This record gives sequence, C-alpha cells and structure tokens, in this order.
Amino acid sequence: MELELAILTYLIAVAFLLIRNHLIAEEIVKELECHKKFNLIEYYECKANDFFSFKTIDGERFLFVGDNENHHAYYHELGHLIFDDFIADSFLDASILLPVLLLPIPWSLMGALFLYIITKWVKKNWERRADIFAFEMTGKKYSSIQPESNKFILLYRWLFWSHPPEKVRIENEYYKKEIPLIKLFFRSLLA
Repeated sequence: MELELAILTYLIAVAFLLIRNHLIAEEIVKELECHKKFNLIEYYECKANDFFSFKTIDGERFLFVGDNENHHAYYHELGHLIFDDFIADSFLDASILLPVLLLPIPWSLMGALFLYIITKWVKKNWERRADIFAFEMTGKKYSSIQPESNKFILLYRWLFWSHPPEKVRIENEYYKKEIPLIKLFFRSLLA
C-alpha cells in the first residue's frame, strides 16, 4: 500500500507540474506579441525581456526572444525546442519526491539529494546539447558573464545548477560531442 501511495503521489506531482507549466506559458504568451515561424520546426517567436523556450502540453512550441541581439542564445533556445522533451522535465523534477515518500529519515533526504543531483545532471546534458546546436548554427561559443573563481563554486554549480559551469561552457572541448560531460566535470575540478 505504501508503494502504491508513493507512485500515486508522484504521478499527481507530475500532473501538477505539467498543468502549472502549461498555465504559466499561457499567461506569458497572452501578454506578448508572437508570430509563427519555421526553422527546422514550427514554433511561435515572442518578443520578451530574455531568451527562453517552452513547449505546451498540446505540443505548441514558443521561443521567447530577448531585447538584445544574441544569436547564440536564440539558437540555444531553438535547440531546446528541437531536442528536449519538456514533459520528461516534469517527470524528472517530481522524481525527487520518491525517496521522501518511500524511505525513512535520514535516507529519504539523502535519496532526494541524490536524485536532485541526477536530475540536474540530465538537464546539464540537455543544456550542452542546446549549446552545441547553437555553436553549430552560429559558429559562436557561449559568452561567459562571470566564470567561477574557485573550485568550491565550480563544484557547487556542477551539482546544483541546471547549466554546466560557465568556466566549462567557454572551453573548446565542451563543444566536441565525443567528449563526455563527466570527463569535463573531472577535468575542471582536478585541473
């Protein structure tokens, strides 16, 4: 019975995240001017304050374009629309609940932390794939805003940010598909 309740709670959390994200996207789109585009896929391009992308439950894709002209950011977000599974994102986010529901404390907290880090790692691979797509389309690498200044901050960003650390995103090796992200992780921390 405990397992069934945990799975039901997980599925309710997934449904909640999907519906919440869909409603947020609808609200954002209502306030913006959007035009239908086609560039490898069909999507709506909307003028916004920053670059981001979203796919609704019914499959409509939206690419939000920031005020400044940044071709890398544009194609990075287009890469998300082409390659990412936005529904899987909700399943990943909700997976953090499973250890909390199934394991006793303190194991549940350690399990949730472990799944959180795994979830972030999966998303880092999605972000890298979008960065590589943008690089292939523009010939430009990501422009770092503030690279990590020490190993502690670098490790923190590897474990808890959705994107790979900026220090890694500006390196040439990052854009080579044949080099696994885990290798870049160890190289950045041990260098």
